[in-house]
Amino acid sequence: MRNDGLFALGRADGRARLYILGSECLKAIYTAFTTGVFLTGFLLNAGMDQVQIGLVTSLPLAAGVLYPLSPLLLERFRKRKAVLGTARLFYHGLVILCVTLLPGWVPQSSLLWWMAAALLLGNGCNILVASGFPAWHIGFLPEEIRGRFFAISGIVNSVFTAAATFGASMLADAAKASGRQMYWMGVIRLAAFGMALAELVLLLLPKEPEYPKSSVKGIRLLTLPFGNRKFCLTMIPVFAWMMVSTMTLYSANTYLLKEVQASYVFISILQAMNIVTTAIVMPFWHRLLLRTSWLQAFQKVFLMFALYPFLHMLITKNTYLWLLPVTMLVYQAIFAGGTLYFNNMAYLFTPKEDRTAYLSWYLMLVSAGSLCGQGLSTLLLKLWPEDWVFRNIHIAPAQRILLVQCVLSLGFGVWFGRVLLRKLEKA
Repeated sequence: MRNDGLFALGRADGRARLYILGSECLKAIYTAFTTGVFLTGFLLNAGMDQVQIGLVTSLPLAAGVLYPLSPLLLERFRKRKAVLGTARLFYHGLVILCVTLLPGWVPQSSLLWWMAAALLLGNGCNILVASGFPAWHIGFLPEEIRGRFFAISGIVNSVFTAAATFGASMLADAAKASGRQMYWMGVIRLAAFGMALAELVLLLLPKEPEYPKSSVKGIRLLTLPFGNRKFCLTMIPVFAWMMVSTMTLYSANTYLLKEVQASYVFISILQAMNIVTTAIVMPFWHRLLLRTSWLQAFQKVFLMFALYPFLHMLITKNTYLWLLPVTMLVYQAIFAGGTLYFNNMAYLFTPKEDRTAYLSWYLMLVSAGSLCGQGLSTLLLKLWPEDWVFRNIHIAPAQRILLVQCVLSLGFGVWFGRVLLRKLEKA
């Protein structure tokens, strides 16, 4: 994967791609600090249980219904930098800063609803302009270099994510031993807020283009993507990937922290393997793309991804020291390919002149898929809160959800290959 000229500082488009890559790296860092195992640990220390954590992390995804309204707002502006920057600032202020401070501001009895409100409002601010940045930046990533850029981005992001996660985990474990875990987790989240502000600066640096004027206005703009059959069919695996891949995002982490009692440092060391794993497997995924197509390669990811929840389901206190590393290695290798192909799904059949409208529906389905996956996980935890016991073998609720995730990924992958790909060929 040669990258000569891709980030040439002497050219405006090269600098723009460098800014985009830098913003993605910063996003990888603050996302590592504020989601996944660290968000789970923060909410657990704030006094929430598994079901409440599921609710507070899935309810904001309901704001995704606002995505189709984004083009109605953005199409009013020929220059959008000020609108996009302001909305993004409110988003970071509510979702990172406000959530960090809430446990010390409000009583425990109402913390759940204050958290949900902050996340809902913050995500709502971002969602109303969410298609703006992709529609702006994709102009610097033409089709002939897009796969290369996404592959390089995946490798570089994994380095920054692993380094940030490892450093934060050491601090979190030290804080846990000192009895001041909540304080230091707050410090980590405040550092993430600083990273988010730096990301915003980089997002705003590329030269803003003159956006193509859409020939469609008003309510017709909302329904425009439904006339593009290939785009609609492509959104099915987009929804399915988000549903399947995020289904156990928090329940699996809660299981590792509470049931298996794995340390933050041990988990983060394994997550740091993502640097090497991604660098090794990304050329394979790129070659697979060149030999097949974006959709055919993506379909194979679904089939392989089913292995991850199956292995994760088998992890216990007695097996986690050797099985969790194997499981994380499998997850990282497969997820690298999934991320590479998923990143281009929004642009495969999207016309330039109406890109904002198409991206808004794409983003809504991304949010809806996450909401459906995490919502299903939360519902199953609520319905089946107790362990199942078979001949002295305890099966925790999270393990059952991992089994469901395995079946869904495998089942969709088979249907994708046998039915959906044929429909796309005929469309």
